[in-house]
Amino acid sequence: MAIFCVIVWGSTFVVSKSLLTHMQPIQLMLIRFAIAYMAMWIIYPKWYFRLKEEWRFLLLGLMGNTLYAWTENTALTLTLVSNVSILVSTTPIMTALLVAIFYKDERLRRQQIFGFMMAFVGMVFVVYNGVVTLKLNPAGDILALLASLIWAIYGLLLRRWSDEYNSALMTRKMMFYGVLTTLPIFLMNKEPLHFLSAPAWENVFKLLYLGIVASAVCFLLWNMAIRSIGVLKTSLYIYSIPLVTLIISVILLDENITLMGIIGMLLIVTGMLLGTRQQKNKK
Repeated sequence: MAIFCVIVWGSTFVVSKSLLTHMQPIQLMLIRFAIAYMAMWIIYPKWYFRLKEEWRFLLLGLMGNTLYAWTENTALTLTLVSNVSILVSTTPIMTALLVAIFYKDERLRRQQIFGFMMAFVGMVFVVYNGVVTLKLNPAGDILALLASLIWAIYGLLLRRWSDEYNSALMTRKMMFYGVLTTLPIFLMNKEPLHFLSAPAWENVFKLLYLGIVASAVCFLLWNMAIRSIGVLKTSLYIYSIPLVTLIISVILLDENITLMGIIGMLLIVTGMLLGTRQQKNKK
């Protein structure tokens, strides 16, 4: 489930880039969350409302949808794409630090720490792919790091509450509150929507892909993956998102893979195998 999610999320950079020529990032966020919310009603059409518990879903939607997407998109406008890719992909490290602070039963072993670091180095290699451009932009870089921290917190919140609710229900609720908390920013933006300009049907299909597959289905599967294998191992797969993006760019955009990119791919795969390997006395 985690592998499927990172494959889809790795492809969304290409799809979103084409849509952002027709609309603002906040507009894309709102439409994507709204489509995902409607799709989740089809997947899980059971009503559930407990006033004392709604703050949990509000917090999940605010962290996992609105704040994460807003900080990442804003960072892309203030700093280099490579900076954002690397800093946002520090999520597994952020998650490991938070788990070490709040949970003692899911800390990383030495082998896993080595795997995490190896995968991170490989991810850096894949992001640069032979074209190394280092430039610090404090505001954008801080926002990218903040996005990483927000997604790590979201993962820990899921770990805390995933056993209490159905995964589909949690996903649907957080999409609703993602729409609700994004709406004020959308209204303040006051920009008209231009996404229905030609080719209209192509844009509609891209929006459906982002809303249904990348948001509804993938958030559902990601939540289930955290419940199944834990937040640390699930977050490790985030390192492979730049790898997927690079492969798709080679296929669809005729970009080249350099030796640095190939080495990065090998490091990511090896690091992920080490990071997810179980101890001999465990299943």
